[in-house]
Amino acid sequence: MSKKRFVIGVCTLLFVVIAAVSLVGCAGKPNYDAFTLNGWEYLALNRMERMGKSIENVDITKLKVEDFIDLNGLKEETYLYNGTDNITDISNSEGWYPTLIDNFDIIYNENSGLNPEIWATSRHDVRWASQSKAHPEYANYWCNEMVSVENGKAVVKAQYLDSHNCSVCNGNGYTKGRFTGGFETRSEVKNADGGYDSNIIWAQAFGYYETSIKFPDKDGMWSAFWLQGNEMREIGFDGVDGTEIDVYESAFRYNNKKEPRMGHALLWNGYGKSGKVAGHIGKLEQDLYDGNFHTFSLLWTPDCYIFFIDGYATWATNAGGVCKVPEFIRFTNEIDAGDGWGPHGQKIGKFSHATQAQMEVDYIKIYQNSNYLNFIAPSIDGKAYSQANNFESHFKSDYDTAN
Repeated sequence: MSKKRFVIGVCTLLFVVIAAVSLVGCAGKPNYDAFTLNGWEYLALNRMERMGKSIENVDITKLKVEDFIDLNGLKEETYLYNGTDNITDISNSEGWYPTLIDNFDIIYNENSGLNPEIWATSRHDVRWASQSKAHPEYANYWCNEMVSVENGKAVVKAQYLDSHNCSVCNGNGYTKGRFTGGFETRSEVKNADGGYDSNIIWAQAFGYYETSIKFPDKDGMWSAFWLQGNEMREIGFDGVDGTEIDVYESAFRYNNKKEPRMGHALLWNGYGKSGKVAGHIGKLEQDLYDGNFHTFSLLWTPDCYIFFIDGYATWATNAGGVCKVPEFIRFTNEIDAGDGWGPHGQKIGKFSHATQAQMEVDYIKIYQNSNYLNFIAPSIDGKAYSQANNFESHFKSDYDTAN
């Protein structure tokens, strides 16, 4: 997730990219100004025709997940594909099969209650430094003690603490400030140089990703579900060798027109001067802060990315060239740094030190399609992607700053 100041700084670039996409569409497909699929609705319409369905009265602004793919008959219980199950035996007629499902219905004795075969908590660190010299306590720290599994949900808390007792945080001098956290399918380990090695536990290229989230309905808060790869900071192959995919970012509760909105975004070539971004902020009919769980999902195909909220398609693009390498997944909860600003240049208010907030994740379900497998780029050693080769691809960049 790019730093707030960076996101605000590239906001102009973001809207230039969006404008360009809206004018030319994607891959020469017809463009429609009334909605945001940029021509990629044809994937659903073609599928409907193959199934013998009439598309004459189809409302292309209301396309659902099931209009694009069929997940019927597949596992929904907690499950991790480890390569031993025969894909044919666990696939449905369209080639879909489960790869990672976590309903958080098991509490483990380590890793904040999360399954250590899948998850690690985001590293102890300063997430945002305070934007006020007079108030260093506005700094936002990530701590694994803010992450837990409770009542079948993964919970990431957020609160101000003036006497934080975590031994790791205390050792780093983080005792007073705003504390929250995240969890991801990657473990960051401090190396001898004082930096961090990015060790991926689980990753996948392409597929369908769905989660159910309840947002913290508080000022100064935003949470996100996103994908990232070790190679997305490399320069030379655009987004093909790595793209940050923000499936959602909930920074839009507090906006000028008080309209419910949500952001999706892609970022590639890192976060510096070479960084590129494409995104979409869409108006919604539903209130995402109504105290209920809402679903957010991504269909990542070899042709494009399609985003969904509560089962309905909201944006589609192939900006940057579709990523062809495995990426890990992240759930993060964040707090403003005392300035009241969030990503995408959105005013979100200031987090009150008198309150607590939490993001709740009901489940994560990820599926792969056997028809996509041949489009995945080769790994760095030509072997199957795994922890052994850190899910690195064969792409070689002279500007590799992945770790």
